[in-house]
Amino acid sequence: MATVDRRWGVVALCVAACSGGGGETASESATASESSASETGEAAARPNWHQDVAPLVTRACVGCHTAGGIAPFAMEGYAQTQPWATAMANSADAGAMPPWHALETDVCQPPLPYKHDPRLTDDEKATLRDWAELGAPEGDPALAEPLPEPQSLDLDAPTTTALMGSSVTVEAAGSTRDFFHCVSLDPGNDADVFLDGLQLIAGNRSILHHVLIYVDEGAESAAWPGGVKLDCGGGTGIAGTAPLIGAWIPGGLPMETPAGVGIRVPAGSRMILNVHYHATGSGPESDDGTGLALRWKESAPDYVSVFKLLGEPGAGDSLTGELMIPAGTKGHVEEYEWVVSDNGNPFPDSVDARLWAVAHHMHKVGVDMRVWIVDRDSGAETCALHTPEWDFNWQRVYEFDAGIGDAVRVKSGDTVRLRCEYDNTLDNPGVVEALAEVGLDQPIDVTQGEGTLDEMCTAAFGVAIRN
Repeated sequence: MATVDRRWGVVALCVAACSGGGGETASESATASESSASETGEAAARPNWHQDVAPLVTRACVGCHTAGGIAPFAMEGYAQTQPWATAMANSADAGAMPPWHALETDVCQPPLPYKHDPRLTDDEKATLRDWAELGAPEGDPALAEPLPEPQSLDLDAPTTTALMGSSVTVEAAGSTRDFFHCVSLDPGNDADVFLDGLQLIAGNRSILHHVLIYVDEGAESAAWPGGVKLDCGGGTGIAGTAPLIGAWIPGGLPMETPAGVGIRVPAGSRMILNVHYHATGSGPESDDGTGLALRWKESAPDYVSVFKLLGEPGAGDSLTGELMIPAGTKGHVEEYEWVVSDNGNPFPDSVDARLWAVAHHMHKVGVDMRVWIVDRDSGAETCALHTPEWDFNWQRVYEFDAGIGDAVRVKSGDTVRLRCEYDNTLDNPGVVEALAEVGLDQPIDVTQGEGTLDEMCTAAFGVAIRN
């Protein structure tokens, strides 16, 4: 039976008897036709793996779906990928894979695209769907298209790598599964340096909830035994100055500043990681491999970057009162605003401050979050980030794909607004998961806190300020 590909219009099997000739009987011609079809039909079918699907999967999937990668299975060849053909098409059609949550919506049209946007085009989704419906043919290896380089999840050409000096062990104690321990790292810079690349090296991913990254400018944390301070709370664990420079959350990629932008690390500084560990409940779990990969320059850049946490916890005022999400409520909203300033002090318009990166953070009750800037003069709104299909397991710092001179300018007196929406019912899979971890089967009132069954409404702004 002839099979016609509905996109390419390619006849996958041809019946030789239609052309006649050769003196063969009809039976002999039909037999030869069937043999030819079995040998060449799959190779002719389009789309197939070697010519159409492998380049797409290599570019969009293999960065995570590789042996030992963060995805649960590898997709590095036909045999590994073919069983997932229908699931791939379904996930792509639903927008679930590749994972990406910074969406354009009716209420949010970001002014610039983001880096590392892996979303598939409609034609690419159709390729996966057609491939699955054809039975996921392999095609002819001799006709294989060249494969692109898969996306790397590692920082390119780091200057140095610093790992934790001793291990940390966590274990659930009753209903307590959340622990906050601080780790001190020595980057080894004898002179002032300016980071343009930063990657959190996740040790034991099964217990890492999130990590905040600080510069300990006075190296106070060097006195910690083994480089670890247990139970340091949600801060730095020191009394001295330690500006926040970045964060890691599940799904996070290496952070790279735009050209001409650097994050200052003074000579002799230490790096402090505030690590939120979340015990699995299956017994003691240890982490001895968390650290940082850093890339820097010694020459001062045009712009120096700072990070600002906004919301709860963070700078700004609540517009809705104390964060509390009643059990059984859907569509519960918490809102915050922060008037742009230098720690409460206005700064002159001559200061050139540009937004180059933004991130959101909630826990498992959250379902939708948006952050935008309101211009102090015109009242015009600029949406920085909207994640209307919030997924705790896929978070990242979103970097704008533009030169720093084209980035959104932030002025003293502008207002930053945050809106977080929550679903504290059993219709929210995140709530079901969080409740099960602590032995509950019905929702409870949720308030602000660091634990997974607590909540947050926090945005992080990476702002570059011209020297």
